[in-house]
Amino acid sequence: GLLASGLPDSGPDNSRRLEETIQLSARYQEKNGPVWLASGEVELRFGSLTLLADRLQVNSETYEVVAEGQVTLQLPAEVITCENLFYNLKTGEGRLEGVRAISRPGLLFGAETIEKRAADLYQLEKAWFTTCTQPVPRWCFSFARANLKPEDYVSLQRAVFRIKNLPILYLPYLRYPLKDRATGFLFPRLGFNRIKGLSLSQSFYWALAPNLDATISADFYSKKGTGLGLEYRYLLPAGTRGEASAYLFFFRREEGGERPRPAYILRLNHRQTLPAGFQLTGQTDYSSSFNFLREFDNNFTTATVNNRSYQLSLNRNWSYFNFNLRTSRFESYFPQTGQSVSTAYLPQASFNLLKYRLQPFLYLSFESGLNNWRYSWKTELSDQSYNLGQAYFRPVLSCPLLPADWLNLNLSAGGNFTYYFQSYEPGTAVRSSQPLLTSQARLGLQLEGPVLYRVYFSRGQPYLKHLVVPFLSFSYDTPLSGATLDRIISPFGIFRNNDLKFGLVQHWLRRTEGSPREILTLGLAETVFFDPEHSPTRYYYPQDPGRHFSPVNAYLRYYPGGRFSLDLSADFNPYEKNFLSSRLTANLGQPDDSFFFRLNWSRNYQPLSPDSIFRSHQAGLQAGWRWPERLDLKAQVEFDLQNKKVLYTALAGLYHYQCLDFSFDIRVFYYRSQPEVQFRFSVGLGNISRSSDLLGALGF
Repeated sequence: GLLASGLPDSGPDNSRRLEETIQLSARYQEKNGPVWLASGEVELRFGSLTLLADRLQVNSETYEVVAEGQVTLQLPAEVITCENLFYNLKTGEGRLEGVRAISRPGLLFGAETIEKRAADLYQLEKAWFTTCTQPVPRWCFSFARANLKPEDYVSLQRAVFRIKNLPILYLPYLRYPLKDRATGFLFPRLGFNRIKGLSLSQSFYWALAPNLDATISADFYSKKGTGLGLEYRYLLPAGTRGEASAYLFFFRREEGGERPRPAYILRLNHRQTLPAGFQLTGQTDYSSSFNFLREFDNNFTTATVNNRSYQLSLNRNWSYFNFNLRTSRFESYFPQTGQSVSTAYLPQASFNLLKYRLQPFLYLSFESGLNNWRYSWKTELSDQSYNLGQAYFRPVLSCPLLPADWLNLNLSAGGNFTYYFQSYEPGTAVRSSQPLLTSQARLGLQLEGPVLYRVYFSRGQPYLKHLVVPFLSFSYDTPLSGATLDRIISPFGIFRNNDLKFGLVQHWLRRTEGSPREILTLGLAETVFFDPEHSPTRYYYPQDPGRHFSPVNAYLRYYPGGRFSLDLSADFNPYEKNFLSSRLTANLGQPDDSFFFRLNWSRNYQPLSPDSIFRSHQAGLQAGWRWPERLDLKAQVEFDLQNKKVLYTALAGLYHYQCLDFSFDIRVFYYRSQPEVQFRFSVGLGNISRSSDLLGALGF
C-alpha cells in the first residue's frame, strides 16, 4: 500500500484486499458491508486502472466507485483529473464532473461534465479540446456538446475555434479525426479575387477503406458561381490502381443576360493488370470549355495548354513479341486563329516482332498493325475531316556487323506493304470505299564510327573518358507510281524514306564506384532529303518545300550527378541562317530540397505557310526554399518575352507554428481576359488538413 511516513495506520498494514481484483490503500479506511470508505491519499487499483482521490467509496459487489476531491483516473491510454467521479470498474461506464484535463498521446481536453460509456465513447458538455500538446496550447476548440471516440474521432456541436483564446471561426458542426486517414471535413480555404469576389473552398475527406478514399469539395465565388468536385483514389489487388476526378461549375446569372451553361472537367488515370499478362491503362483529360480552364484553372501549365484527350490501351509483351490495342482522341485549340485540330484512332492495333535471331549475324523483325484514323479541323467558317483506314506489314532483315572495335555497321532490307480501305477514284479527288494495296522495298544502312576516345587520369587513376562518335544513317524506299500516289488519301501528303542523316555525338563519362556515369552529352545532326517533294521539308520551309537539307539539330545534356542539371537544344535553319527553335532547362536541386531553382526558356520561329509565321519567346522561373519545421516558400513567374510582358506570378507559403500550419498563396493572372489578383488563406490543425484545390496547385 501507499502510506505516509509517520502517520497512524487504520489496520495492520493499511492495505486490504477487498476482492481478488481490487486493491485499496489510504490513510483511513472503513468497511460497512460490501461498501468501503477511504480518505487521505486514497489509491485504488483494478487491473490496469489506477484511481487517486482525497475521498473514495467503493462497493465490492457492484464495483461502483464514487470519488471526490483531487481525483485522478489513470487508464492505459489516458489520464483524467476532475473534482467528482462516478465510475463502474467492471463496465467502464461513469460520469465525471469538473473535468480539468484529460490527456492522451497527442490530445488534451476538458469539460464541465463527461459521461463515459462502455463502448469507449465519451459524451462531453461545455468542453474544450486540442491536439496541441505544448505546455500552453496554441489553439483549441470550445464547444457546447461533443461525442468523443478515442483513437477515432471527436464530433463537435456549436464549436468555436480559438488561437490563444482569440475566437477565430464558428462552426455549427465539426468532426475532428484522431487518426490518420479519418473521415471528416478538412479546414476551409478562404480567398479574395477582384474579378470573382470572395471565395470559400470546403472539402470532405471520406476514408472508404484502407485502399479506397475520396475527397468531395465545394468552391463558392461570390461574383461567379459555385463549383462541386470529387477526387477518388483506389488501390486494388493485382496491381490495379488509379485516381479519378470530376469538377462541375455552375455560373451565376450575368447582369442583364442569361446564365452561362455549366462547365466541367474530367480527369482519369488508371492502370490494371489483367489475366494472361495483359496490362490495361487509361487516361482522360477533358474539359467542356478551353475558356473555362483559362479563366479558372490556377495551374499555369494546364490553363494555357489548350488540349483535351482520352486514351485506352491494352498491352502484352512476350519474349520477342509485343501486342497493343489502343483507342484515343487528342484535340488542340489555337486561340490565336480560332482553329481546333483533332486526331482520333478507333481503334489502333499493332503486333510486332523485336529482332529475332536467325543466324549469328542475321535478325528478323517486323511491324504490323491496323488503324482506323480520323483527322479533322474546325474554324469559325469551315469544318473538314478525313476518315482513313489502313493495315500494314513491314518486315525487316538486319545484319549487325563489327568490322573493327571502333566501328559499328548495320545493314537492313525489308518491305512496306500497306492496304488502304479508302482511296480516291482514279484521276479524281472523289473519295471512295475502293481499297488500295501498295508495296515498297526498303533498304537501310547505319554506321557508327570511327569511334575516337581519350582517357584522363588523376594521380595515376582514370577518372574521365571522352568519346567522339560520328554516325550516318541512310534509308531508302522504292518510289510509288504517280497514279498510285494520286489515289492515296492523306491530309499531310505521302512521305517515303530517301534520306541520309549524319552527325556527331560526344560523350563524357566519369568513373564512379559502380558503372561509369555519363555526365555530359553533346550532339549535332542534319538530314539530307533526296526526294524533298515527299519529305517533311514542307513543314520546315513551307515557303520553299523543294529544299533538300533539314534544320541542323544540336543538343547538350549535362547531368553531373549533383544538384545541378542542364538541357539545351536548338534547330538552326541553314538557308536563312536563323534558329527555328531553341530550348533551355536548368535545375538546381529538386522541389523537395531545402532550396530549389528551375529556369525554363524557349524561343520558336515557325513558318506555318508562305505568308504566316508563328513566333513565341517565353521564359519561366520556379523556386522553392524550406526552413525545416518552420517555413516553406514557393514562387513562380512566367514571362512572354515576345510581347515583353509578364503572364503569371505566384507566391505560396506554409508557416509551421508549433501545432498550427498557416498556408497562403498570392497569384496574379495577367493572361486571362481581365488581369486577376487572387489571395487565399487556410489553416491546418494537427490531423485536419487544408481543403483540396481541384482547380490547380502551384505546378511543381
